[in-house]
Amino acid sequence: MKKLVVGVLAAVALTGSVFALGAAAAPADPSSPAGEMRAMAEARGFMLDARLAGMKAALKLTPDQEKNWAPFEAAVRDAAKARMEEMRAMHEAMRGAERPSPIDHMNMMADHMAKASADLKAIASAAKPLFDSLDETQKRHFGPLLMTLREHEHHEGHMMGHWEHRGPDEQK
Repeated sequence: MKKLVVGVLAAVALTGSVFALGAAAAPADPSSPAGEMRAMAEARGFMLDARLAGMKAALKLTPDQEKNWAPFEAAVRDAAKARMEEMRAMHEAMRGAERPSPIDHMNMMADHMAKASADLKAIASAAKPLFDSLDETQKRHFGPLLMTLREHEHHEGHMMGHWEHRGPDEQK
């Protein structure tokens, strides 16, 4: 079962990577910052679609569980959209602006962390009914699958944590 889940996710990721690279390599005007941002947003959106579809397929939700998927997916998409908008605003603010002072930078980082925290809380709240409806096998797979939704960017400077469900006999 574990090999099947890993295989499905690997196939989705590889397929998505090929198409995302194609989308990123052919923006309308690659030399313009707006063109770069648009291409990046399209690539991220495509990859999020692939990751969500892969997660949903791997969980093999029942019709009753499917009802809890939509709010979870919406929360994930809302957080991704908010992050992209924040990146776009930061990019615009940095163009032509002087470098922020260390204090301004700390304040910007604090605001960013507060927003990221609120988005993560919203995802957790939306995920709870879905997670509670899963059987033990699905719960065990939910954490690692959830981690695939995270964008793998080394410059974020934080980890969202290890979201693996352990059964009662595996608790520390």
